[in-house]
Order: sequence, then C-alpha cells, then structure tokens
Amino acid sequence: MAKLVGLLLFAGALAAAVALVPVGGRTVLERYRASRGPADFASRSWQEVAQATGLSRPRTGKPAAHGQRHPARKAEPAERHTDADRAELERIVEEHARR
Repeated sequence: MAKLVGLLLFAGALAAAVALVPVGGRTVLERYRASRGPADFASRSWQEVAQATGLSRPRTGKPAAHGQRHPARKAEPAERHTDADRAELERIVEEHARR
C-alpha cells in the first residue's frame, strides 16, 4: 500500500512539474499544445534536448512561424507630448539641476 501511495505522489509531482515548471520559457504542457500532435511534440523535444546537450547544432535558415505577429509598420507611441509638456519638463529638470 505504501508503494502505491508513493507511486501516486510521484505521478502527481511529475504532472505538476509538467504543467507548472517552465523550461526555456515555456512549460512542457504549453509545448505539447503548440505541437501538431504527439509525433511532432516528440520530434521537437528531441531536437531541443540534442541542442541543449550539444549533440546537434541549431537549425539555420528561416525560423518557423509560431503564430507571432510582426506588424508591417511600427506602432505609434501610446503617449503624445505637446510642446507645453516638454517645456514644463525642461523647467523641472533645470530647477532640480540648480539644487
């Protein structure tokens, strides 16, 4: 009975680690969800392990798209400062510089 409880605790800890512990920025569960299936997941995992241990070199060339969007033009700044704002800031900086 103790072996069964130990085995269940180990399985629970392993499941928690898979779901919660990030490895290289993403959890194993997130990596599995991003893959196309078990075979793709296994292939990508093996490539990562091989690169991390130095068994293979990273692939060269164009990286695969992972759903990240790159805007065609740069986004406009969220803050818009007027000349009055800039003049007030300059006044404050000069005032503090004199102290």
